[in-house]
Amino acid sequence: MPTIIITGGHHNSALVVAKLLLKQDCKVVWIGHRYSSRGDTVDSAEYVEVKNSLIKFHDLVAGKMVLSIKEILLFPQGIYRAIKLLYKIKPSAILSFGGYLGGTVAIAAKLLGLPIYLHEQTVTAGRANKLIGYLAKKIYLTWPESSQYFSAQKTKVVGLPLRNGILASPKKSFFTRHKPTLLVMGGKQGAHALNQFIFANLSDLLTHFNLIHQTGTSSLTNDYDTALALKNMLGSHSDCYLPLGYIGELEIGDYLWSSDYYFGRSGAHICYELGVVGLKSILVPLMFTHDHEQHKNATILVKALLGTILSQTNLNFFNFLTSYKKLQTSKPIKLELQANAADLLVHDLLLDLEK
Repeated sequence: MPTIIITGGHHNSALVVAKLLLKQDCKVVWIGHRYSSRGDTVDSAEYVEVKNSLIKFHDLVAGKMVLSIKEILLFPQGIYRAIKLLYKIKPSAILSFGGYLGGTVAIAAKLLGLPIYLHEQTVTAGRANKLIGYLAKKIYLTWPESSQYFSAQKTKVVGLPLRNGILASPKKSFFTRHKPTLLVMGGKQGAHALNQFIFANLSDLLTHFNLIHQTGTSSLTNDYDTALALKNMLGSHSDCYLPLGYIGELEIGDYLWSSDYYFGRSGAHICYELGVVGLKSILVPLMFTHDHEQHKNATILVKALLGTILSQTNLNFFNFLTSYKKLQTSKPIKLELQANAADLLVHDLLLDLEK
């Protein structure tokens, strides 16, 4: 029975693969972040969902690959901690889903002579994933476009492992009022800038939409508490606003399939899921991502007439309504996206380990 270490920055698709590995009688151990950001005191969605799946979780503190004295000092400490952890677990292989933590674990695994596998979610590749790709035995890709960043001999396009709710979920009615439903999400940590826009324009937005708003649960911004307080002040419109701290893997399909429009960031996972569902979207790419990663993700939906891009610097109510009206008349092109990526990845990985 092989023991597989799962690690990296994108926990949603990683957890889909982890559960499938468990069904294949593999032992799965997770190395991740208990908290979403430094200084936060609320358990991350990653930690909560992995623990709820009864998978052993190890919190690893490591340095980011940036020019910062604090991070530079943390980097070798993180590798040392990872080596000790891997030596104790004695895994058969490492499956990384990217990010600086995935890079730290991959370096430790290479030093111990362990095979490394990588899944790349985005159309581009960050510094950490390029490093992991160099160390990896095999690289699984979501988008064919990202193959340019890795050795062709190592890569295989499988798509993005999708949560079960994304594949099939009945449309539900969360509101009694007959208005379009707008789903607002800012990633698993929330997006404070987007939350502030919603808060500032909540009354105007509710004249056009029923609103489902994932705020994130960060203790640094307390945006969820702010959203709840505003809901209590809405009077007759309070039933048209549904603030949520975090939408988990069991509910995400319900909200995506039951919404008419999406407003939020354009991370790798949500863009792929929006493409599968065919949900029209106003996308606000995170500005400070490597190689404009989120903008490139969003462009795929724009080309399919499924989305419009609204920069954060131009985010105001007038521009938001302009983007919405543009989407109302668009006729999207269906994207042909792989729906069984997890099966393809796990089958290939286990076959490769047997060689």
